[in-house]
Amino acid sequence: NLCDGEPHFTLSQVALNDTIMVFAFAPIVALLLGLSAITVPWDTLVLSVGLYIVVPVVFAQLWRKQTLGSGGEPALRKLLGRLQPVSLIALLTTLVLLFAFQGEHIIGQPFVIVLLAVPILIQVYFNSGLAYLLNRKVGSAHCVAAPSALIGASNFFD
Repeated sequence: NLCDGEPHFTLSQVALNDTIMVFAFAPIVALLLGLSAITVPWDTLVLSVGLYIVVPVVFAQLWRKQTLGSGGEPALRKLLGRLQPVSLIALLTTLVLLFAFQGEHIIGQPFVIVLLAVPILIQVYFNSGLAYLLNRKVGSAHCVAAPSALIGASNFFD
């Protein structure tokens, strides 16, 4: 609803994004942490992928299948309508908690935060702008290009 996106395309792109995360997240994190000389055991990385990506996806698919089986498409639409505000509140709560627990570090090191934030902002604007422009250049409609740009620039936040 954020940019009047094509729901089927957006769903397939999010599914692809999550599939990439399942297989690429742990190796990418291990590489980046290794470059920083921070050691995190592989079993911890794999466990985090399982708990935060695989379990929610499997749970959602089982719940979807059960809902479709018991009430069909109308029941699923009703459930999704009820869950939409809950998911938004959960996302905002997660953000508030993340920043609340790191409040001392944020306030105590504002220059470091700026050094981290500026390149991330540049990268997000660049990636989303590039994704949108390339999608439009190949003939994609706004309803495909806009979600593509948002998802592509998300930095795997989910």
